[in-house]
Amino acid sequence: MQRLYDFLSRRSRHFWIAVGLVMVGLIATVDYFTDPDILILYLIPIILVDWFAGEKPGVVLAIASAVAWFAADVLSTTHETAGVVPYWNLAVRSAIFLIVTHMLSGLLASRKRHEELMHFIIHDLRSPLTNVLTGLQTLREMRNGKMDESEQELLDMALISSNRMLTLINSLLDLPRLEHRKMPVHTQEVSVDELVNSSLAIVALWATQNRVKIVYEADPQVHTVIADPDITVRVLVNLLSNALKYSPPDSTITVRARALEQGLVTFSVTDEGPGIPPEWVEKVFDKYAQVEARKEGASTGLGLTFCQLAVEAQKGRIWIESEVGKGTTVLFTLPAGKTQKAPLLDE
Repeated sequence: MQRLYDFLSRRSRHFWIAVGLVMVGLIATVDYFTDPDILILYLIPIILVDWFAGEKPGVVLAIASAVAWFAADVLSTTHETAGVVPYWNLAVRSAIFLIVTHMLSGLLASRKRHEELMHFIIHDLRSPLTNVLTGLQTLREMRNGKMDESEQELLDMALISSNRMLTLINSLLDLPRLEHRKMPVHTQEVSVDELVNSSLAIVALWATQNRVKIVYEADPQVHTVIADPDITVRVLVNLLSNALKYSPPDSTITVRARALEQGLVTFSVTDEGPGIPPEWVEKVFDKYAQVEARKEGASTGLGLTFCQLAVEAQKGRIWIESEVGKGTTVLFTLPAGKTQKAPLLDE
């Protein structure tokens, strides 16, 4: 459903005006031959055009709908009224359509202001959080070996939490840009080992704190992929963060990179957590399902929504394999690079 909405949102104003006028014409034809009370049908193209094309096209379609309804009413063979009645109906219907258009435009404007406000708030949170992280990392380096166990544990906990907050803030800031295809994606041939190792370094402290072991199983045939290094590392960090969040102590998270025959490389992150119920396996990628999923114990946060959009922006795909009580594996593909490792020869 979200993909359909994103597809419709990218259509131009002229497209929606044309679609709206065609729908009004079809509805008026049905109205002329059947003469039912079909107010709701005329509202459908008005709402669609107002939502996807804006208030002015919505007003134009509202007037066109009122006129079309008036014409069908007057020209209908079953029309029995005369005098001012049809014109009074025209005025009333025009008022109804214009009120609906105005209310919907106000709702859209309010939603846009809310999104802009949230963007500004989240953006303003990133700068002080970055300063906090810098201070904590500097303190850790300065006091290395001079802190007792409890002090070290508290500092590590603050660093882990701050890094998790920064990951979430960055994902929230980039989600709208990815949804509207406005986020620049700079793909290049990059080493798979470098991508994975950079990601592991970011979550290493958290893994140690949670007593979770992370294992990287590299494919000797895989060397490079065509990807944006920064975005791909963020995808892996999000997946590792989700796995760490649900992994019990003394368990293992396994990261794999495997070559496919179709010129693709598959990355996977497997945990030994509680797993995801079957009915939520596909829904966890939808940011609007997160609240409901959290109530059911299946939520993985907005990180997966970011991962899906980021992987698709790099011409890959992402999916989940999970079974309740047996852990979860998140897999995604990226195009393989031209430089691959030579096959190992038997000595």
